[in-house]
Amino acid sequence: MRFLNYLKKAFTIFFSAALAAIIGTNVYIMVCGIRGKPAFIGNVCILRISTGSMEPSLHVGDFIIVKKNLTDNLQTGDIISFYSEDKEIYGKINTHRIVKKASGGFVTRGDANPTEDSVIVHEDKVIGKYTGKIRFLRWLGSFASSRKLLMLAVILPTLALSVYEVVTITKIKNECDEEKKKILREAIDREKELLYKNNYQFSEVNELESGKNNEKENADSNSI
Repeated sequence: MRFLNYLKKAFTIFFSAALAAIIGTNVYIMVCGIRGKPAFIGNVCILRISTGSMEPSLHVGDFIIVKKNLTDNLQTGDIISFYSEDKEIYGKINTHRIVKKASGGFVTRGDANPTEDSVIVHEDKVIGKYTGKIRFLRWLGSFASSRKLLMLAVILPTLALSVYEVVTITKIKNECDEEKKKILREAIDREKELLYKNNYQFSEVNELESGKNNEKENADSNSI
């Protein structure tokens, strides 16, 4: 029984930690995306597309997975994310397709753009290669704002903690009820045992008195 209780507690702690990690990660990604910043998680980066230059391959509001990759492995046709050196968007993250290699870098172009980018993407400015989308985050981002996400980061853990507390209190109450029942059963058993002893002693006394009365009657009859 104790093993099952320990197992339940371990599962509850693990589930709560996993839920908090998932919520925290999603909020981190969403806030970074809304602010136009990359969300780095290990060897990958999550980015939010903010322009339509890659339509129809990538849409505004898409959250994409960009994997860090050696620039030597990049080929013509790959979609890459990089820090732009174009004066108009200098330092901002851009995601375009490689159309050809150049000395020390790559020539890129957006799928929706008629011409190539005017500035070469140098290898040290490349963040990584596009590998896929996260559709759930797009759905979440369709109605989310940074303020709402911060509120969500507070409300959901609080709600999860409240549910955990309710479950814990209910469990403790059930355990207390079981303990009360156990104590009551033990008290009843003690009363039964006491009554049994009293009845046994009472019967012994009756038998003793009955024996004495019989001896007295016999003595009286003999004297007559």
